[in-house]
Amino acid sequence: MPSLQIVKLSNASFAPAYAPVAVFVGGTSGVGQGMAEGFARYVGGRAHIIIVGRNEHAAADIIASFPRPATAEWTHEFVPCDVSVMANIRAACAEIRAKVRRVNFLVITAGYSSMVNVAITTEGLDMHLAMRYYQRFVFIEELLPLVRAAHELGQDAKVMSVLGAGRGTPSRPLDLANLGNTVKPRTGRFTVALRSMITSSGYTDAMLAHFAAQNPGIAFTHIHPGVVRTPGLHVDFDGLLTPLSWLLNWLVPLFAVSQDECAEHMLHALFTGARGLFIRDRYGNAVSAKEFDAQVELGDSEETSVLDGTPMPGYGASDCGVHAVVAHTEAVTAVRAVAARTDSTP
Repeated sequence: MPSLQIVKLSNASFAPAYAPVAVFVGGTSGVGQGMAEGFARYVGGRAHIIIVGRNEHAAADIIASFPRPATAEWTHEFVPCDVSVMANIRAACAEIRAKVRRVNFLVITAGYSSMVNVAITTEGLDMHLAMRYYQRFVFIEELLPLVRAAHELGQDAKVMSVLGAGRGTPSRPLDLANLGNTVKPRTGRFTVALRSMITSSGYTDAMLAHFAAQNPGIAFTHIHPGVVRTPGLHVDFDGLLTPLSWLLNWLVPLFAVSQDECAEHMLHALFTGARGLFIRDRYGNAVSAKEFDAQVELGDSEETSVLDGTPMPGYGASDCGVHAVVAHTEAVTAVRAVAARTDSTP
């Protein structure tokens, strides 16, 4: 585990010959804010930085804090988006594509965590999975051509999902009979929420494995941030468990790290690793990794924590699971997007 000092020194050495384009989804607070601010600082503001989120006022304050180099071109801007709605994401991505022709770094930190709110979104998706997984898939799918464009220029081409990496185990395979967490009965809020939160991590592993196998020149990273003191660090048990939530909300922050310290480790991981799939821990260490020399069509192995024949500790999917999760995701996000457009047609 590298010390924070070593990580900072390594990050400070990041000095690309070009002005990078970086998109931070969820960059208006928490780890995403820390990463956006750290990234801007390390490049001296010399970059096109796009923050995606809901809080325009917070974004304005964050962007105002970025360095503004007097002798180099730079653009720092905000794109509004409620990421719980897939149609909104596609509209935001269309706006981003109109602004830039390449993306060097696509970082997605936006998430959701509630043990009492297990709503279904207006598009018919499980809220936890919409906020923790589906939105990640749609952002990557929509912006991947721009990341490929960066790779074709010989520049950094990296995608990072900050969520719950490293939790995969052969003893807990993906439940392919309950894709979307809407097939089995949704009884018991705690059970439904916990099921979605655990599932989102495995789905993210499967999604990134799919994209890495199809894009061998790009680095796809799933990383665990650890316990971080952010506005989202809140336990919301209710009923008989309310006293437990009071205790945890007092106790957990005592063991959490600041968003800025977490961001240093996340950036260190972002700047490391040229291509392939990476499963990383809270310090940026690779729990497992897999490089692809060419595009690969994954087989039908049902062995969890194995990717294209390579054992992957902490990886929560199988080759068969990758196919099932991606096919499911493509179907439900495409249908929801079409339905949303049809409903909004005058």
